[in-house]
Amino acid sequence: MAKKTMHSKAALLLDAHVAFASEQLTGDAFKGLVEQHVDAALKDIEKVKLKDVISSEQVKTTAKFYASEMDISPAIPELVGDISRKLYNHPGHDDTALVDVLPDKRFKEFARKGAEMRELRERIIRESISNPMYAELIGDVLYHGIKNYISDNPLTKKIPGAQSMMKLGKGLMDKATPNLEEGLKKYVNHNIKSSLRESERFLMKHLDDDAIYDMAEEVWDKIKQNKIGVFRSYVSETDVEEAFVIGFDYWRSLRETDYYNGLIDAGIDFFFEKYGDSKLTEVLDEVGVTRDMIVRDVMHFAPTVLAGLQKKKLLEPALRRIFAPFYESDAITAILDA
Repeated sequence: MAKKTMHSKAALLLDAHVAFASEQLTGDAFKGLVEQHVDAALKDIEKVKLKDVISSEQVKTTAKFYASEMDISPAIPELVGDISRKLYNHPGHDDTALVDVLPDKRFKEFARKGAEMRELRERIIRESISNPMYAELIGDVLYHGIKNYISDNPLTKKIPGAQSMMKLGKGLMDKATPNLEEGLKKYVNHNIKSSLRESERFLMKHLDDDAIYDMAEEVWDKIKQNKIGVFRSYVSETDVEEAFVIGFDYWRSLRETDYYNGLIDAGIDFFFEKYGDSKLTEVLDEVGVTRDMIVRDVMHFAPTVLAGLQKKKLLEPALRRIFAPFYESDAITAILDA
C-alpha cells in the first residue's frame, strides 16, 4: 500500500502531539497521569459486570492454549534446571535453620492437622499391612525371633533334655518337617495371618491422633535446629535435576489428558458462576486488588521502561507510529482543508 501524503498542518500537529505525549510519559507529571487514569478506569468498571466484557469460553480457550497446547521451548526446562542448581547451591541454606522457615507454631498446626486425618491414616495402615512385602517382613521377624529364642534360651543349654522338648513343642516338628528350621518356618507361615490382624489392631489402637502428633513433635524437636544445607547430604544436585526432568516429562504428558483439561474447565466455570454477575470492582475487591496497588505497580515498572525507550530514542518513534494514522486520515485532511 502506497504511503499517504500527510497534510502539512497535520504533520505539525503530529509533531506537537508526539512531543506532548512524550513529556507526559517521562516528565514529573507522569504519576499524576497514572493516578488520573486509574481512578477514571475504576469508576468506569463500577458499571460493568465480568460477564459483560469476557466469557468463560474465552478464558478457557486462552487457558488451554498456555496450559495444554503451547509448545514448550527447550530453553525453558534448561533455564529451570540452571535455576534449580543455583538454588541448590545457595549459601543461605548453610545459614538458615529449619525452624527459621517453619516456626514451631506453624509446624504444630500442620502436625495437628495431619494427625487428625484419621480416615487417611487407617487406609494407609490397612493397605500397608495387606501388602505382601509387609507380610514377608513380619514373617521374617517372627521366624528369627523365635529361632533366636530357642537357640539362645539357657534352658535349651543347661537343662538335660530341655532342648529336645523345645524342638517338640508348639507343633514345630512333625513327620512332614523333620528338622527345626523347616518346622519353625511352617509354624510362622501358618500363623502369619493372625499376626497381621494383630498388627493392624495394634496400630489402629495405638496410632491415634495424639500419638501421631507426639511422634511428629518429637522428631521435629530433634531436627528443627539443623541447617537446611544438611539435606545436601541426602539429596544431591543430580537428584534434584533428575527429579525435575521426571516431573517435567510427566507434566508434558499430563497436560494432554482430558482429565487435566477438565479440571481447568471446572475451575473456570466455577469462577464465572460465582463472579459472572459481579461488577469488575467487586471482583478486584474479592481478590484483594486495590487502587493503590495498581498505581504502585505501574509506577514501579513503567518509568524505568519509558526512560529506557527514551534513552535508546525509541519512545518518540513508537508514539509516532500510534498517532500518525490518525493525522494521515481523510477526516483530518478534510477538516484542515475546510
